Amino acid sequence: MAVYQTYINSMNERICNQFANSNPFDFKHISTLKSIENFNDVGPSVVMASPNGLQSGLSRQLFETWCSDKKNACVIPGYVLEGTLAKTIINEPKEVTLMNGLTAPLNMQVHYISFSAHADFAQTSTFLKELMPPNIILVHGEANETGRLKQKLITQFADRNTKFISPKNCQSVEMYFNSEKRVG
Repeated sequence: MAVYQTYINSMNERICNQFANSNPFDFKHISTLKSIENFNDVGPSVVMASPNGLQSGLSRQLFETWCSDKKNACVIPGYVLEGTLAKTIINEPKEVTLMNGLTAPLNMQVHYISFSAHADFAQTSTFLKELMPPNIILVHGEANETGRLKQKLITQFADRNTKFISPKNCQSVEMYFNSEKRVG
């Protein structure tokens, strides 16, 4: 929540006015946890974690500690990718594989909130028309959707000498540039 408080002047007028009287980001029943050692686990709990946050770290530790108890929940806001724990658990499997390789039952509630700050096709293609890059690398998104986007862009930019690449997760991409440099 510190980032929101730091940039409070970037918020709308209503939030700025409210901040002058009381902190709108100071929640009575929600707290930020810095480490699992400082947590007193006394009852039903909710971990709200980005899809990437569930891959490792504190959110993953909490998930693994709580996943077997039906009184607990996991809230996932954001876009989930294939091959991630987040993608696995939104499909509600009976059990999950833990970091140590063992399995545990998935009894906790899992709630997925579709939230994305990404551009749609029209915004992306308009941006690319303005920029006119020689290479476009599509690195984010589900493989089928990325493939569809790539095909639409290839069609739209057919009159240009633009190279489109859509590598798989963790796949390296090499690009070569000529050494000619110009200013202005």
